[in-house]
Amino acid sequence: MLRGMLEKHQLSAGFDQAADTYDAMVSLNPGYKRHLQLAAESLLSHVDVSNPRPVLLDLGCGSGLSTRALLAAAHRRGMDPTIIGVDSSAGMLAQARRRDWPEGVSFREGRAEELSQMNLPRADGVLACYLLRNVTDVDATLRAIEGQLCERGTFVAEDYSVADSATARVIWSTVNQIIILPLASVVARNRDLYEYLHRSVDDFMGVRELAQRILLAGFATVESRSVDGWQNGILHLVRGTKPLT
Repeated sequence: MLRGMLEKHQLSAGFDQAADTYDAMVSLNPGYKRHLQLAAESLLSHVDVSNPRPVLLDLGCGSGLSTRALLAAAHRRGMDPTIIGVDSSAGMLAQARRRDWPEGVSFREGRAEELSQMNLPRADGVLACYLLRNVTDVDATLRAIEGQLCERGTFVAEDYSVADSATARVIWSTVNQIIILPLASVVARNRDLYEYLHRSVDDFMGVRELAQRILLAGFATVESRSVDGWQNGILHLVRGTKPLT
């Protein structure tokens, strides 16, 4: 059992310990699944509809909630995708595999930074929800994603970032202290993980810097938007497109 302040290199073990209560925690956020759907729709809206069987990667798939959103978004477009969920937490992957999945959906244990070493197929689209601020090397991860994509492939990241807004930083800190951390103590019985996740947002780069890093990783275009509601300016969608070679 991990004790004390959780560090980034311990994150997989932290999620292993929280795996059986993680879905209960995120279900207390009424916008969580809706935001996953927004991210999945943002990705699928840029995947070529003439390809009825696209290959999609869900990096940092966790317990499979983002994978479910990705599958639903593909089905709404009449696609029958191959989806591979990737996560470094064996405990979270065990939760994902317990769900009912159609043929074509599978899961792999691995780190996003090591994507090129996982012998995965080239992807038409890559989704990464709440991942980038938790990897050990953002630039290496972005380069690995760019290298894994087919020409004109699309990458969508959904993540929290408050570095560009003092107001967003105050709101984020207040919600964590008053709501999220007390709930984590009761529902998840694992405050350490959620204290780390709070810090990871405080420490993460701004969206403008992230967009520049995506371009430097080899993407041709990048665009971003924030969500509506109280998380406006806090939770962001960033989409990059790989160029033709």
